[in-house]
Amino acid sequence: MKHRIKVGLLGLAMAGAGVAGSATALGNYLYGQVMVPKVRDAERLEDNPTQAEGRLWARAGDGFRSATIQSVDGLILWSALVPAQGESHRWAICMHGYHDTHESMGAIAKHYHDHGWNVLIPDQRGYGKSEGDYVGWGYDERLDLLGWVNYITRRDHEAQIVLHGVSMGAATVLMATGGVLPRQVKAAISDCSYTSIEEEMRHVLQSSVRQQFSRSLPAPAGMLFAALRKSVLRRAGYDLKDAAPIKAVALSKTPTLFIHGSKDDFVPAPMMNRLYQAARCPKSFLWVPEAGHALSVGTNPELYWTAARTFLQEYFPGAL
Repeated sequence: MKHRIKVGLLGLAMAGAGVAGSATALGNYLYGQVMVPKVRDAERLEDNPTQAEGRLWARAGDGFRSATIQSVDGLILWSALVPAQGESHRWAICMHGYHDTHESMGAIAKHYHDHGWNVLIPDQRGYGKSEGDYVGWGYDERLDLLGWVNYITRRDHEAQIVLHGVSMGAATVLMATGGVLPRQVKAAISDCSYTSIEEEMRHVLQSSVRQQFSRSLPAPAGMLFAALRKSVLRRAGYDLKDAAPIKAVALSKTPTLFIHGSKDDFVPAPMMNRLYQAARCPKSFLWVPEAGHALSVGTNPELYWTAARTFLQEYFPGAL
């Protein structure tokens, strides 16, 4: 995930000086680089055993069922449904990040399932078995997530639901909590969300150029984002500035645990501080030492799940 975004944005930055005369060309170039979903290398596994084993568990799909819903804009969205081994009204919806599928949430989903939960692991729009041709960065996906919540509540009126997302999946979760959610949603866990996609894209542009070329960006990051924003408005029909979890958490009433790796240099760790401070809901946080981007659960599983269990205890007594 990290490599693909850096290379795409860096290519645009280098080209920026040459095509700056055409904002449309510039926006279309960036749209193709970062807005079009790409397929992850099927053979690549995480370096840590916890997340690698989780991905293989999700890939095998033993005992999994298929679930589908229709999005508000007419897409058919797919999810793996993993029923609890016994009777349970506890549900975890696990949302994956950019340029990946439900498989990346395998370690997290498996932990919930091993502790007696029903689990939904959706492919976000444009990825895996779900339809879609652009990335919503959590903005469109927030409504997709609400659709999955409604899928559960229609089938289980006694459902108790936790929303758990990583990276863009965490942004999706936070964006959803900024709106009205059914009473069955009891809590949320956000693992390494960005504050806004605008700030994240600016950071990736600047850091990529500095790390690889030791010089400043050849075209202002603000100009590049503005060109992309116009292209997204025209082609995808939404405003990138609205993909801003930091605005959503200020409206949220859903108890939320914020998690971030201390060595995350892709979504900068200080973003978690700002999200936490902006949140007006019941909240807690966890820093995972030495964890890079989206690797917290595999870097220190014991710390990760101890924090999750402690946080969720109030809303799901005896959970995890």
